[in-house]
Amino acid sequence: MNQNYEQMSFTELRAYVGENREDIEALRFLMSKRDPNSKGYPMPVTEADMQAQMEIIRRKINGKL
Repeated sequence: MNQNYEQMSFTELRAYVGENREDIEALRFLMSKRDPNSKGYPMPVTEADMQAQMEIIRRKINGKL
C-alpha cells in the first residue's frame, strides 16, 4: 500500500506503522520525525549492558522514568 506519510499527523503515522510493520518506508519516515533532542541509549555490548538497559525499559514502562 502506498501512503502519503507527509499528510499524516505524527499520531496517525505512528498508528499506521504499528498496524503495518512490514512497511519499512513508513518506519523510516516516522524515524526521520524523531525529536533530535530526545535521549538516546547505546546498543548493549555486554550482558551487564543488556541487563542495565532492560532495567531502564522496565522503569520506563512502570512510569518511574
